[in-house]
Amino acid sequence: MSLKNKKILVTGALGFIGRTLLETLIEQDCGAELYGIDIKKFPENAEKLRSVHFENIDIRDEDKIKSYIRKNHFDGIVHLAAVSRVAVAEEDKKKCIDTNYKGTKYIAEAVSENPDSWMIFGSSREVYGEQEKFPVSEDAELLPLNIYGFYKLEGERIVRGNVKKHVILRFSNVYGNEYDIPERVIPKFTATALEGGELVLEGGEQIIDFTHIDDTVFAIIQCMSALEKNEIMQKTMHILPGIGRNITDIIDILRSNGLNFSVKRNAPRSYDVQKFIGDSKKCRDFLKGISFTDLETGIQKLIEIYQSKKRK
Repeated sequence: MSLKNKKILVTGALGFIGRTLLETLIEQDCGAELYGIDIKKFPENAEKLRSVHFENIDIRDEDKIKSYIRKNHFDGIVHLAAVSRVAVAEEDKKKCIDTNYKGTKYIAEAVSENPDSWMIFGSSREVYGEQEKFPVSEDAELLPLNIYGFYKLEGERIVRGNVKKHVILRFSNVYGNEYDIPERVIPKFTATALEGGELVLEGGEQIIDFTHIDDTVFAIIQCMSALEKNEIMQKTMHILPGIGRNITDIIDILRSNGLNFSVKRNAPRSYDVQKFIGDSKKCRDFLKGISFTDLETGIQKLIEIYQSKKRK
């Protein structure tokens, strides 16, 4: 790994992907000096992150975030801080705009002052909206259906316009460990099923390209290394297996693991994309050695994590 003695910042350091990324970099002894910022305060149980230089910073504060980046002269920034759920973005549009658009703008502008610094931006499959041709390639027309997707797309444009060395990664329904947001579909269904409760389907016909957190983090680290070695300067690609699964497959997998629960079906929500399957060729070609976790294995691992936590 070519990160030795580099100063790397992860925004959204206490979020699902950010925390998992930092823990993995530490476990792999990457050699970098790791920094993290988050709107949340550092938790007492985050023992694995004690070596990270942490600051409690809100990226919506332009003066504070720009001053912090200028002061530290980072070699690279992995920007993951965001309002990260479509439903939350729809409920609080101002928060989404201020965080996902303005916050990204402040960071990219600060990074642009150091031409040797690189940036990885965590985008989303939501930038595509509803498509007619599958699998969806990276150069498909971008037609975001909701405010979350729209401002992720604006974030991509800001990064391209300001940062010379960058990678834009379009994530797709990442899931897989205890740091995930409990309200997301897989952790919510899994936790509810373990309690024998009622799973609520919002429509129930959606077809989704689910991506395990371990594969997502593997991809980010490979891109970090490639940017440091100047193997890439500008790149946009999916991080996903390219396999569409019906949302009801989650229910079947949970039941196949011996869990008993009931299911309620509501009408579909207007802001939810009903079908997305991404083309994984670009990321598979670039990320040599990546082997995407199948949904059955990923959910089984998550069940074991939740059961282990409950026993403690």
